[in-house]
Amino acid sequence: TLKDNLDLVRFIKQVQEYRHDSDTPHRTLYLCRVELWWSSSLATGIRGMQVRTQDAAYMAAVGKWFGVLLPLIQPYLYSNGGPIIMVQVENEYGSFGCDHEYISRIYDLMHEQLGDETVYFTTDGPGGYHCGSMNTTQLLTTIDFGVGGDAAANFEKLRKYQPHGPNVNSELYTGWLDHWGSKHATRPAAKLGSALGALLEMGASANLYMWHGGTNFGLTSGAQQEVFKINPTSYDYDAPQSEWGDLKLDKYWAIRNVTSQHFPGNKMPVPQSWPRLTGITLNPTLQGYLMEHLIPLGMFFYTPLTFEQLGVFEGMGAYRHVLAQPLVNASVVVQGVHDRAYVMADGVFVQVVKRESVASFSVTATKTLTIIVENMGYIGFSKAMLDYTAEYKGISGVTIDGQSPLEWEHFKIDIRSLSKPSRSVANLTTTDQQPGTFNDKVLLKNGPAIFQDTVELQYSQIMDTFINITNTWSKGYLIVNDVLIGRYWPDAGPQYTLFIPGVYLVEGRNTFTLIELQSV
Repeated sequence: TLKDNLDLVRFIKQVQEYRHDSDTPHRTLYLCRVELWWSSSLATGIRGMQVRTQDAAYMAAVGKWFGVLLPLIQPYLYSNGGPIIMVQVENEYGSFGCDHEYISRIYDLMHEQLGDETVYFTTDGPGGYHCGSMNTTQLLTTIDFGVGGDAAANFEKLRKYQPHGPNVNSELYTGWLDHWGSKHATRPAAKLGSALGALLEMGASANLYMWHGGTNFGLTSGAQQEVFKINPTSYDYDAPQSEWGDLKLDKYWAIRNVTSQHFPGNKMPVPQSWPRLTGITLNPTLQGYLMEHLIPLGMFFYTPLTFEQLGVFEGMGAYRHVLAQPLVNASVVVQGVHDRAYVMADGVFVQVVKRESVASFSVTATKTLTIIVENMGYIGFSKAMLDYTAEYKGISGVTIDGQSPLEWEHFKIDIRSLSKPSRSVANLTTTDQQPGTFNDKVLLKNGPAIFQDTVELQYSQIMDTFINITNTWSKGYLIVNDVLIGRYWPDAGPQYTLFIPGVYLVEGRNTFTLIELQSV
């Protein structure tokens, strides 16, 4: 739903107000989201839907979605006095498929709603436009490349494909996106200035992707590529303006020095940093366990169903099997984990299973085997999006000593509701069995747990701030008051600090909830 942080119309109105109120030359803002193409198949519940193709079910879902989305933006087209100057038909489709009729049908769906009074365009990397666009006057082909790209060579090739239209780099990468478990991505300021200068020197247009870093609040972060790489909560991107609004002055001046040579007379003062509250220190205490918050779906099946089949489209779910006979050092394999599994034996946390791991582990239990599974984000780029069998969420099966146990009960977990946990902190199990270990840390005996702390703030302290999640913790989620900020994962990095906008804080008591999935 388009509300709260996803309120697109409110965002567009703010852009329009900014343009009309500013004394500086008019500029436009660029809204980009690599779409969760899975949303169409999720919304319809059609297993095997072929996204970004002419698959009938997919095209019907796109048409239904456009029927909601496009009427919302139509009043804000530039031709109607709004700030929307261009509408993108497809994004880097040439890296995914090569069906010009599909692109034409997407264009037609947009054109039916928005008419002729806007510029329709596609974006692809150099060379990708042969498949990702169409050589027609109705559709402008643009390209994207970073600071190392050869602008002259790239546009020379583009003009051979599409002789008409301006030269546009619709995504000049000012930095790059991060992934859990990798180093923070950066791009040199000097190279950014040189790349922008080369574009302007040849009369080309450029959109800086990104000018301002952002945040994947809640569960909106995704993943990339055939090798599953997960984006963190931060989308700082090493952009000229940081996730929290401060300028990175080396990049700011690299851009401004170049643009002033081509567009002199800019007297805009250098933006100043926002005041911020010094980072808040937390001392959370245990409030409950995830095992107390499993919501039964009333569904029992011989084999585990995927999240999509269960209607669980984000966050976490769980599977439980009641043992017919006790297990003693049984060899257990959780198959097809997408994306991370937390295994409980009689309520004791015994194992963490990473995506696609096929390693077996030993389990001793007399009553139940419960597997909590975390959806860490859908792939938003590459052909892996096309294969439902490769990009479902949940698990595909379990074996115990080589046999597949029958009958699994299914649950969902509402992460956002965990800011109001049950107040029972009594052990959920009385067994003497010890928990397992993961990454040389002892797992929480009773499984993923809920911790909270409260902080009193005065009105003068209501401003942007940060929470530093150190490696005292391992992996989980942060909720501030009732707002799910996002994931933390200090065991992986590179993000260790979560940005908290002041609008999520209140005068008086503020509640900070950590959903720790592994170890403290």
